[in-house]
Amino acid sequence: MSRKSLLIIKTISKGLSLILCSLLMALQTYAQDTILVKTYSLPEKITNIDGDGRNLIVRTDNHLYKFHSGRFDDLKFTPKDNDRFTWISKTDNQDIFGTYSTLQFPESHQVNHRSIANLLPGYDQYNMTEASIGDLYFLAYNGILLEYRIHKFYSIQHRGKSIRHIYHDDRVRIIATYSGIFIDSVAEVYSNKPIPGANFSSGETNKINNQYYLNSDPIYQLMNNQWVRLPLKTDILHFKKLLPIGNVTYFQSTDAIGTINLKNYQVNKIITHSSQFHDMENLGNLLLLGNANGKLYLYDMVQRKIESIHIGSSIYDITIKGEQIILSCNDGLYEFNLKTKKNQLLFRHKHIIQSIFIGNNILFTSFEGLFLYTQDKEVFQIIENVEFNKRALSNWNQNVYAGSTEGLYVINLPQLINEVLPSLEPEIIDESKVDASLIIALGFTLVVIVGSAVFIRNRNKGIPENYKTPKVEITPERIREDMLKNEQLISVESIAEYYQISRVHLNRVLKKHNKNTLELIKEIKKEIVLDLKSKQVPIEKIGQRVGYTSKYIKQHFLKK
Repeated sequence: MSRKSLLIIKTISKGLSLILCSLLMALQTYAQDTILVKTYSLPEKITNIDGDGRNLIVRTDNHLYKFHSGRFDDLKFTPKDNDRFTWISKTDNQDIFGTYSTLQFPESHQVNHRSIANLLPGYDQYNMTEASIGDLYFLAYNGILLEYRIHKFYSIQHRGKSIRHIYHDDRVRIIATYSGIFIDSVAEVYSNKPIPGANFSSGETNKINNQYYLNSDPIYQLMNNQWVRLPLKTDILHFKKLLPIGNVTYFQSTDAIGTINLKNYQVNKIITHSSQFHDMENLGNLLLLGNANGKLYLYDMVQRKIESIHIGSSIYDITIKGEQIILSCNDGLYEFNLKTKKNQLLFRHKHIIQSIFIGNNILFTSFEGLFLYTQDKEVFQIIENVEFNKRALSNWNQNVYAGSTEGLYVINLPQLINEVLPSLEPEIIDESKVDASLIIALGFTLVVIVGSAVFIRNRNKGIPENYKTPKVEITPERIREDMLKNEQLISVESIAEYYQISRVHLNRVLKKHNKNTLELIKEIKKEIVLDLKSKQVPIEKIGQRVGYTSKYIKQHFLKK
């Protein structure tokens, strides 16, 4: 048996052991910050729930309950012929509440189906009801009660804007976007009024000699609360970064590295290249330059000599902590040893565009989400299905700022590390990590078989017949067939749930077919979009079918 197979057995056994010991199962995360913690059922199917932020009532055909801390307390209630649903009459008294009943389902109590699509363990239902108490979220679904815990560990600022860079110091925060440059002087307040003078930015904001400079192809300086373009004496375009080292300021553009005098505006080219430079960092007497051609260039500023190191993958970002050098590359995360001039691939992942150190861990962004690579060589997906931008990841005063094409994610770092991370399952496990628990896992082989059968049987209770575990081999072709005929299969979570496996397992299965789960889903969705478009289906209906906005469909699937 291979080491990978043993590790899979280890993981399954560990989960099943928890089930047998505590009769509870830690359920996987279905949304970015909401985790299903428990399900409840009653002798009668639950018709609806309602809450006022303090109390939660649960209605069945013939009973009305008050729910609290896992307990259903039967309330005095006599159902009438002309009612089916019961709702709370909200009052100012925390301990007293009234109720009223209706025959029809009020439109005002409809849930936002799109916002909870990834939370559902099965098909969407029309008459779902919801309620929240503190950080708990409850959903009446398919006759049962689902209890979720909400991890409010992030917020999204500047929604709808593409965030390019975030600068911080003790005085200001400067957020550069494709829709304007915003400056905040109070940490908790995000300005929605852009600073005049520059309409967008594709580079960094840098502070040099107490002056703020914006790299927006040309370079701007902040003067009297507006951006003023510098009259540079050069033909260089596309400035991306300024880096002060001693009394000299170095610049990085897409095709050149050099020095710049910000007083007389003289620009001196040192290195030019036909392939694009992506990043520039300083370590001792060296400038480290990441290039799209897969080479890391080391420029000695004293001896004025340059050396190239072959990495083999386009280098988007260079991160340095002490003497540790991390390269974010097109095909994964690398560690570069400056003494030996050798690099080591830490793990493979497509389009890692930036990384920062969080203690001894590495937080990184890609076109697929936000991830954490731990010192234990495990990778956790923190935010999924979000396309983040290069140069837009930073941390400041217990917050992580991650700029995406959809807005700025502001993440509470202590809450992420202490509350969210322990509840997540690793996306990638280092196969060299085999410990004593593996022996235990092998010893529990029989338990695994019996426990799995019991688990699947119980989990399928109350689930529609066509939603139970398919007796088929999971392949890209099978997923395509099922997505084409089943409108509910539009996300990684829904597909994993359909096949009754975890997202991690689904990723591993598709990896054997040289497929990435997200890319496969997008390919199939594009096929669906083009097919529906040819049938002259309205773009809004197409969006509902594939789970994308009309704007996203036009930009990514219908753009000519």
